[in-house]
Amino acid sequence: MSSILSTCSRAILEVLFPSCCAACGHKLVQEEQTICSSCLAAITRTEHAIIPNNGIDMLFAELMHSEKAHIRYVHGAAFAYYNRERGQTLRSLIEKGKFGPHPNPQIFYLLGRLAAQEYIDADLWDNVDALVPVPLHSSRLRQRGFNQAEYICRGISDVLHIPIDTTHLVRTYNNSHQSQSEFEKRKDNVKDLFVILHPEEWKKKHILLVDDVITSGATMFECIKKTTPIRGCWISVFALGWAHN
Repeated sequence: MSSILSTCSRAILEVLFPSCCAACGHKLVQEEQTICSSCLAAITRTEHAIIPNNGIDMLFAELMHSEKAHIRYVHGAAFAYYNRERGQTLRSLIEKGKFGPHPNPQIFYLLGRLAAQEYIDADLWDNVDALVPVPLHSSRLRQRGFNQAEYICRGISDVLHIPIDTTHLVRTYNNSHQSQSEFEKRKDNVKDLFVILHPEEWKKKHILLVDDVITSGATMFECIKKTTPIRGCWISVFALGWAHN
């Protein structure tokens, strides 16, 4: 009897308050969750996960060369474009998910899961020991209520069964939003922003750093540089979006 009442209640709520797509606002149909199939299809994929020496790889190679950094970098990828020309759908989803009147971590979980499903056989995930979300400062975490990078990791982990590590990489202070910084200031904006606790536990591990958007690469590169003293630690990177013009 209780199950029947529960089903009826859900049906009534769906009629009164229909679920709508987080991107376009249209009513979701059966089997759709949070994002409608049309908007998912409209997300312009980069195909980075299956392309060696892609734009993300070249970006980090340039950063490593410019700073003469000796980093054990393996591979990088962004799932889709984030710019205004080709990446408007993803941009809308990420901005609404983080900054909308009702921030929604489910957006990031579903997109992380989608990326893992579409590229389940890609080399990007090979021999990865842990998914590590780029951390938020505790004050921003309290304000938003969730770390979007962690929810991306949860989506990936549910498909690929790679463990998530949220304890080692720590943000030491609350810097200004990267999206609001001028390009030339990004590097200074993240200087000494991160620390790795118990670095010896990352010895001989392959770590996949995860964030929502890569723009200049400065934030992730600051994380990566902290791994250079760790013997045998290999790094790959992944983001949902690439803000590339």
